[in-house]
Amino acid sequence: MMAEMNNESIMVCVHYGPHGQRLIQRGSELSRLLGAPLYVLTVDATTDHEYNQNKEQFLSGWERQTKDAGGSFLIRKCNGKKTAEVIVETAQEKKVTQIIIGQSSQTLWQEITRGNFVNDLIEQLGPIDLHIVAVQRYPELLEHSHEKGFSAYLVKRDGKYVLSEEPGGEDTIKGIFFRELDTDFNSGLFKIVRNGEAQYLRILQSEWVKPHS
Repeated sequence: MMAEMNNESIMVCVHYGPHGQRLIQRGSELSRLLGAPLYVLTVDATTDHEYNQNKEQFLSGWERQTKDAGGSFLIRKCNGKKTAEVIVETAQEKKVTQIIIGQSSQTLWQEITRGNFVNDLIEQLGPIDLHIVAVQRYPELLEHSHEKGFSAYLVKRDGKYVLSEEPGGEDTIKGIFFRELDTDFNSGLFKIVRNGEAQYLRILQSEWVKPHS
């Protein structure tokens, strides 16, 4: 059950990389859908000055996009803390009810790939909802970040499920594949319906990335 409209507050977490713009767009659509204030947070954990030029380009673009959407853009330094701690502290300070992180935060943040970032977040969030893939709860927002879906199959090969245009074997899963915009790979979301409910499986370079249990 969704909370009261005026009690909702959205925070999108972005990091330096090509997916931030689409993630902010998704968050701003969700903000408008719920009539909720929007915050966009980037946590600066790097000490590598080589990335400053790219960093500034991303930051200025994200700030402009956030302001155009009526939101507030926030930059926070780690100052010795874990990224997850900084996100949670900022969320509590701004009374955020829903946090959105996306593929960019899972593939580009070195701290996340080294540690169990999502578990750290969940343990500290308390009543705050965490959207690892923002479209899982609001599938109508798929069109803003993905191409039009088409029928496809997940076929089991060597113990893994891979995307295919044709069925193959007893373990084939039929569904609809939504390919991410602006990617050269078959990466995106695979929609299946189980027990009357839609589920979205994350596909990375044609392979189903199963969540850790």
